Amino acid sequence: MIAPRPMLSLEKRGSWVTAAAAVLLLAAIFAVRPQLLALTPPRYRLEVQLGVLVLAVVLGGVGIRSFVSRSFYPFRESALSSWRPVVTWCLYVILGLGVLSALNINLGGLLAAGAVLGVIVGVAAQTSLASVFAGIVLLMARPFAVGSWVHLRTYLFGGYDFSGVVTQIGVVYTTLDVGGRLVRIPNSAALASALTVTHVPIQLDMELMLPPQLSLTRLHQELHQSLQLGPGEQVILRPVRLSTEGNGLLTCQLQIRSHRVLDLAAINQAIMASTEHSESAQPQSSGAGA
Repeated sequence: MIAPRPMLSLEKRGSWVTAAAAVLLLAAIFAVRPQLLALTPPRYRLEVQLGVLVLAVVLGGVGIRSFVSRSFYPFRESALSSWRPVVTWCLYVILGLGVLSALNINLGGLLAAGAVLGVIVGVAAQTSLASVFAGIVLLMARPFAVGSWVHLRTYLFGGYDFSGVVTQIGVVYTTLDVGGRLVRIPNSAALASALTVTHVPIQLDMELMLPPQLSLTRLHQELHQSLQLGPGEQVILRPVRLSTEGNGLLTCQLQIRSHRVLDLAAINQAIMASTEHSESAQPQSSGAGA
């Protein structure tokens, strides 16, 4: 059972060695390139130049893949793993510019065209880029982490209000589990939201149809006593609407935050006990009024 560990250690060390070897070989190629071109006949210099370019790109790609693989290995199960493609492509761009510059290729026109294209892309993808930079701020400031329960409230995009468990902090979106439904929120909107953060997840989120004479305070107390909630755990009972048809029914939203799996039988018993108490108290109040 312990035998595979040395192999895993050698594999991780090998990634660093591969990256370092690729960088050293790339530097050596650029160092000997002038002498190599000087010894090459003029009619073959273009082929040698292209060969050096291809070899530099291959060595740079191997070094980047090894470096990124080893750097992100400790974070393979965390939210930082979603930033691996971004870091990889940034390093590829830096490699390309460095190789072209080392080969004495004029980058003035390329940089000018890239600047114009960057302005166009930046304006067209303003919202997406804002979410990318907001994701970087979220990972650095860490107002919440994967597994935290958050309540987001903002007036951006017409306003929204979400409560759920954070399952992923990605490059562009933060994903919430809202009652079993995955909701992806742009990082820019999450950063601009008013946050309520706790590590007590929502175990129950449902609507109840209750008699209008039922005391919500008593039902709240019955649920607390039946579930034996601990510190940080709570029952949230909000009235939503009152139906005017027939005797009328009061629709309430019931949310229960708990670290433990809830006993649904205890919840039904508390609701039935509160309903029976309200029904038994109704005739007394009408008799007293008469």
